[in-house]
Amino acid sequence: MTRRRTRFGVLGAAALLLGAGLTASPMMTTPAHAAYGPCNTTVQRTDGVAVNNYYVVPARTGNGLSCYMQWQTGSSNAVTALQRAILRCYGSTPAAERIRDSGGADGVYGTGTVEAVRWLQANRLGVSADGVYGPATRAAMWWPDYWRDPSDGSVEFIDCYNPPF
Repeated sequence: MTRRRTRFGVLGAAALLLGAGLTASPMMTTPAHAAYGPCNTTVQRTDGVAVNNYYVVPARTGNGLSCYMQWQTGSSNAVTALQRAILRCYGSTPAAERIRDSGGADGVYGTGTVEAVRWLQANRLGVSADGVYGPATRAAMWWPDYWRDPSDGSVEFIDCYNPPF
């Protein structure tokens, strides 16, 4: 009898654990990046080192740089900033080739951009290769550094850096 109770106890505990795992709450199934909201604008950020230099980075109104983009998500200007950064800073990689082959910096986070981001994540950035642009991808990426001439407002590309913002 004791053996039977032990067996039922073990089976009951296993059923409880299995059932709990299969009925995960929405909080457990929502992707982590969804907490930030999609990128809906861009911002010009400086690295605090050079005067009149800036980077154009995807952002979210009211949430700063913490935002995400994925398949068909993100404003046109935010996606374009990401695509331009890939073309400028990773120009000789398969990621830039994929952006060029799918229409260039067209502002659409389509298959080409997903594949480009996934390639960068897996081969250059050392972050989870899911094709989703988020805070970890932004922090690991190199961004084009531009200089604005204060006398006439003209803009010149300087180089690509991984700025501390």
